[in-house]
Amino acid sequence: MAEIIKAYYLEHKIIFEENFKIVLDNFDVEAIHKMRTSTKRLRALFLLIEFLTENHFKAKRQLRKLRQVFKHAGQIREIQIEALLIKAYELKLNLTFPEYLEYLKRREYKEIAAFLKSIPPIRERDRILKDDKIIATIDQLTNKDLQKGTADFLLSKVFAIRDHINAAPSNHRIHENRTYLKQIYYLFGILSVLSNMPEILKTDVIRIRDMEQFLGTWHDLVNSPVYMNAFLQTKNTGKIEKYKKLRNAIKAERKEMRQVILNEFYPELLADIQTAK
Repeated sequence: MAEIIKAYYLEHKIIFEENFKIVLDNFDVEAIHKMRTSTKRLRALFLLIEFLTENHFKAKRQLRKLRQVFKHAGQIREIQIEALLIKAYELKLNLTFPEYLEYLKRREYKEIAAFLKSIPPIRERDRILKDDKIIATIDQLTNKDLQKGTADFLLSKVFAIRDHINAAPSNHRIHENRTYLKQIYYLFGILSVLSNMPEILKTDVIRIRDMEQFLGTWHDLVNSPVYMNAFLQTKNTGKIEKYKKLRNAIKAERKEMRQVILNEFYPELLADIQTAK
């Protein structure tokens, strides 16, 4: 059973290292995104290993060299998503926002520069992840520990989602639930096989992915005012009225999506969670 976890680790470690090399040798924004995604998958795996070892293995410690790289990679991606969002609203509203798109491009260049500065020295590229420590920890896991531990890990995520749903609604709790769903999605194959709970949340991996992505799209709309408000404080905003229309349109869609999450997705998730023992 431990071989399943080891194979997952080695697969995504290789993806990370391949894209890290591309970024070092020939800068590529798409490679940054792939690095970030593989890092999130590894983080989810390390959180599982941390749980299985009762905190003797520390997920944060394994990824500490990537903290700044991950932060800047995330900000680059957020800016790119905001630019795509604005281009979509140009079509919806039959308006153009060239000043804002230019502002976002400058912000992206700034974050790319910060990203490159934060990359560890090339000589350390082979020591970012400590294979000996990680693999030795995985090899020590017994089949009995894996079956019960992965089931308990899965249930801890499921019940955390339930507790957030039952608590007072907040953007923070919705975002946290997205994180839990994403971790379940990333580890779906491992959790469904090792936990002997094949019907995770009474659903399949596609539905979990779709839910997580819907929450992600909502979160992009939540993030949008951060960049737009900063832009509106600059002098090169163009005609301010059109930006009021843009901001109101984003706010309306964000509110509508939030209602879908609270009134449709959450009841579905609660119904699924009722079956968890």
